[in-house]
Amino acid sequence: MKFYSFPPSPNVRKVSAVISHLGIDDIEHELVNLAKGEHKLPAFLAINPMGALPALADDSGLVLWESNAICQFLCDRHGDTPFYPRDPRKRADIARWLFWEASAWSRPAEILTHENVRKPMLGIGQPDASRVQQAEEQFRPLARLLDNELTTRPFLVGDNVTLADFVVGGAVTYLERGQFPIDDFPHLRAWWARLHEIPAWEKTVPSSALPN
Repeated sequence: MKFYSFPPSPNVRKVSAVISHLGIDDIEHELVNLAKGEHKLPAFLAINPMGALPALADDSGLVLWESNAICQFLCDRHGDTPFYPRDPRKRADIARWLFWEASAWSRPAEILTHENVRKPMLGIGQPDASRVQQAEEQFRPLARLLDNELTTRPFLVGDNVTLADFVVGGAVTYLERGQFPIDDFPHLRAWWARLHEIPAWEKTVPSSALPN
């Protein structure tokens, strides 16, 4: 398999953390440098017509884009594990969080990441204060929901980390550097700290420097 990635990307980080956590070693990593516009070149658009990362090309000829689909595929391929159990109720619970992340959580997270992290990283201007304020207003009720859900359990679907945590956490990869408003959410902060105790999660924290 070939994994097309750009390590600073939150969506790439989700998949990288899954690969590391499951110990998947039959993957070739191919850098597609977003900073240089390589994701818009014809060669990559032939792999992902959306011109976004990540993407995965399986040896069978399957080409996948959308990070959550890639994560699910890799987990399914790896087999029944506590990280992605085959029990249909647990699968449904995990799927609920994956859809929530894609439809709601990632939207303000992407704005805060772009304004407070990507712009300074790429040197493409100052943060837009009005967009930051709007994103913070969208983020707070979602963070409150997440905080409430985490009052009775350490991870999103129970006592053990699952794909749900890596996907929801991946969207806010730059929680600190992106200046996400989390002061009022102690359970969310505690969950974030627990994630960083997991070797695969800590290992895939993006560097502050852009890859060459």
